[in-house]
Amino acid sequence: MKTAAFIPVKQFESSKTRLKLTRNQKIVLTELMLKSTILALKKCKRISSIVTISADERVEKISRHYGVKFIFSKEKGVNHAVRVGDGICKENLFNTSIVVPIDLIFLDPNEIELLLSIASKLNRCSIIVPSVRMDGTNLLIRRPFNLYETSYDNHSYRNHIQSSRKTGARTVVVKSSNLSKDLDTMDDYNNITAHPTNRLSHLISRIQNIR
Repeated sequence: MKTAAFIPVKQFESSKTRLKLTRNQKIVLTELMLKSTILALKKCKRISSIVTISADERVEKISRHYGVKFIFSKEKGVNHAVRVGDGICKENLFNTSIVVPIDLIFLDPNEIELLLSIASKLNRCSIIVPSVRMDGTNLLIRRPFNLYETSYDNHSYRNHIQSSRKTGARTVVVKSSNLSKDLDTMDDYNNITAHPTNRLSHLISRIQNIR
């Protein structure tokens, strides 16, 4: 199984607009989350290629530093970024894709490996990890990569389940205490920074000292 991991990234200044952070704080936060996501995915042996997709030159610089592929894509949302990634899968004969947002603060490489192991045993499948609020999609594995087009934003969890079932493929929903937690609202931010439990959450808790 050849798997590509897509990491869509907004312009740093445009990231996490629902958080009450300064421009500089958002830039530092986005950089921290991106680096942490890349490092976590590089530990996954079942991932053949990591692809960052963004219009931000800083993402290209970070990607080059960590030895992962960067694809420039105009700022047109996650679904457009995934379509660009799908093109990479087609060109390089990857049969599986996983979409990984950068705001999964408790991203665990071992859980990613387990999910990809499950996908490898299924010929046609979609593995969906919902957000804690059961409205968004925190992780999405499609096998094959073009099983259906993604529908991020506006209750993507429900949309992806419906799209998957229409294909007749195996639809697997995984609720994970780690992977279901993301950083989207100030409540999320306050919960993560109040009791840091890993290196990334500890670093994020210090962002408020930046002006």
